Amino acid sequence: MDVPMQAFAPNKELKIGNGSNGTCVYVGVMEDGSEVAVKRTLTQSGEDTAENEKNILNLIKTDEFPFIVSYRNFFRDDTFTYLIVDLCEEDLKNYICSQSIDYLQQVGPRMINEILTGITFLHDRQILHRDLKPPNILVDIEGRMRLADFGISRVLKEDETTHLTDPKGTQNWMPAEVIGSINSSKKCRFKKKSDVQVVGMIAFFILSQGKHPFGTSPDCMGNILKGNPVNLGNLDDLHARQFISWLIRHDINDRPYAHEALEHSFVNNN
Repeated sequence: MDVPMQAFAPNKELKIGNGSNGTCVYVGVMEDGSEVAVKRTLTQSGEDTAENEKNILNLIKTDEFPFIVSYRNFFRDDTFTYLIVDLCEEDLKNYICSQSIDYLQQVGPRMINEILTGITFLHDRQILHRDLKPPNILVDIEGRMRLADFGISRVLKEDETTHLTDPKGTQNWMPAEVIGSINSSKKCRFKKKSDVQVVGMIAFFILSQGKHPFGTSPDCMGNILKGNPVNLGNLDDLHARQFISWLIRHDINDRPYAHEALEHSFVNNN
């Protein structure tokens, strides 16, 4: 393969994660000695998403921005496609489980600020993420949040505000309008504020040490659809509760854009 790699072997000892469409993630080493994550996907089942992710990462020049995973290379063989990105320490889901609630409530506003900064960066370039969730946010060696996994992301045309699409995403981490489209078998009208509602869910996940504002399965999806955040009242910090409530509003028109959320005093102490 014509890729500047010093070492890569897709074996279980070097496997660090799994994804959809038969995706497996392994550790590799580039010729310059830097460690990378190699996302290997069966070509037949996941070529479209792998190619789409490559195109998105190429489009946004991730090496110039600290809150998006950095893209290194892409190649394919007869069986698999391989997407190479910088290696991070762990994903947000695992990171949250390893920290104390006191620590998370202390650094949570900074973490949420970095996620919103990443989303603002994407939205300013007309990119909708469409699959935000804790496993798709990585934590680098310096503790920064990095958005990852752009397999179903889409780029709006310059004059567009809505992407009309089949409803996609991950159970319990979909905005209300996507779940409503699934139930009605209609196309989904996905907007920038659709991403923002899920950021609100992730913000609660951080501050509550891994809980979801809309509860657990099997009720979570229904609660999102009805606008019923059953766990929000369990958040003792009224300032945090008000902020998250704003992000997860049921009516999409009542939610802020990501850049507006960044101006809220909970995540902006300047």
